[in-house]
Amino acid sequence: MIKCFLAAICLVMGLQVSGVFAMTQSSPIRQHVAVLNEDLTIALKAADVIKVKLVGAPGALVTLSLDTDGTPFDVALRRDGGEHHRSLLQKGEGRKHVVLQLPDDPAHLMITASIAGKLTLRQTGSIAADDLKAPPRDYLSPRIATLAQQLATNASTDAFWHEVEAEGTPLVEEGEKGKPLLTFLFRGASRNVKMLGGPANDIYELERLEQSDVWFRSIAVPAGSLFSYQLADNVPEFEGPARAQRVAILATAKADPFNHFPWPANAPDPFNQSSTFRVAGGDLEPWHEQAASQRGTLTHYRLASERLSNSRDIWIHRSAGLDVSNDTTPLLFVFDGEQFLKKGLLDRSIDALVESGRLRPMVTVFVSSIDNVVRARELPDSDAFADFMADELLQFVIDQTGLTPRADRTILSGSSFGGLGSTTIALKHPQEFGAVLSMSGSYWWSPEGAFQGENAVARRVATSEHKPVRFYLSSGLFETSRGDGFASILEPNRHLADVLLAKGYEVERAEFPTAHDMFAWREILPQGLIQLVGK
Repeated sequence: MIKCFLAAICLVMGLQVSGVFAMTQSSPIRQHVAVLNEDLTIALKAADVIKVKLVGAPGALVTLSLDTDGTPFDVALRRDGGEHHRSLLQKGEGRKHVVLQLPDDPAHLMITASIAGKLTLRQTGSIAADDLKAPPRDYLSPRIATLAQQLATNASTDAFWHEVEAEGTPLVEEGEKGKPLLTFLFRGASRNVKMLGGPANDIYELERLEQSDVWFRSIAVPAGSLFSYQLADNVPEFEGPARAQRVAILATAKADPFNHFPWPANAPDPFNQSSTFRVAGGDLEPWHEQAASQRGTLTHYRLASERLSNSRDIWIHRSAGLDVSNDTTPLLFVFDGEQFLKKGLLDRSIDALVESGRLRPMVTVFVSSIDNVVRARELPDSDAFADFMADELLQFVIDQTGLTPRADRTILSGSSFGGLGSTTIALKHPQEFGAVLSMSGSYWWSPEGAFQGENAVARRVATSEHKPVRFYLSSGLFETSRGDGFASILEPNRHLADVLLAKGYEVERAEFPTAHDMFAWREILPQGLIQLVGK
């Protein structure tokens, strides 16, 4: 019977099926009940009302073919008590295939004709309600599949959670074609669990395993993937704008209690902490984890700008063994400096790179963004901010350090808007800044009034003369558009790199299995330094 039903589904989809129907018989019926257990052709007179009983108990899944000779019939499914349940054929429809589930109480077809004609009914399949079972679930994770089998025998999840606590999350298994498979877990939520961040820096829904206390989400990732994330359980659900509903995840998002790599480790509470993970393989290295025997010095300043009419924090890091008289000494400016110090630990990475011999002793300037409003005004192609960098801040650093910087050894660096700003400032002031280290630069940006979606920076490069600036452009393989207002980072970076190369610029383009995430940028920036000014 199930085989017959599947064949009937093919018929509904317009596929040719042979051997489905045994026979067709003519059986004129007027105003009485007939059990339709074979093909049935009914000749109706005007004003006839015919009741036809379908094969199948309540809850059965039935396929039905209705074919008229052009006569305008009405065919409806009614409960035996007389209540209308569903219209199947209306006047003007000459042929129709229907898949329906019989209602919970007994029902029949009610056929009415306004003029004489013929109607052929073909009940092409039926599956009893007891046989309507979902196929066995195919889980990506072998560990979750095994646990599902154990739960089917009423086993406890305690042993599973004991293993998870010991090895940490996410679970790592071999997926299809040897690709690493990560499974994120949460224990004991009542309504929902979501992940914020993760490989693609997105919002992921976790699924509950049967009725257990296990919530899970399995994701295949490339080797070398590097990311941070938080988990949120019982996220508030309410009516409202889609963005407000997405932002509600922040109400309960916190570090994964089973993850062994919290970041930062000294956060005041789990809500201000993320969990992190590195998949084996890849080119990035955690230089910040290597403790240098000789540390550089970090000095804080407060700098007021006449040009910008504001004041900001500046930190200057001087490497151990610094020689400011050497004109090959690199000078690095880092936008969002407070973040690259606090969460990026960039001063530690530079100390380790200098001690390893990969970099010369250098001066690093961490530039505060003040706040998000000022950041969004200054970093995306502001002439005033570019002049502040070239005139006020650069001179301030020279006065404080005694360094006489060479343009080709002076680097502007930043992520997102910071990468965009690094590029536009260097193109405006190439005599001061001769190198750009851009991470996940926001080259999707275009100035107000311009065509949205145009790579304005690439267009500027293509239509202006060549400048003496070198570039290191990095982006994450997961930084593609998601259709929810999150613009693509990857494609505009590729476009800009192609245009720069076509104009004769020296460009190093790097792509990593990462997303829009400081946890990745803190390792990408040292990688870019080695490429631009490494020994």
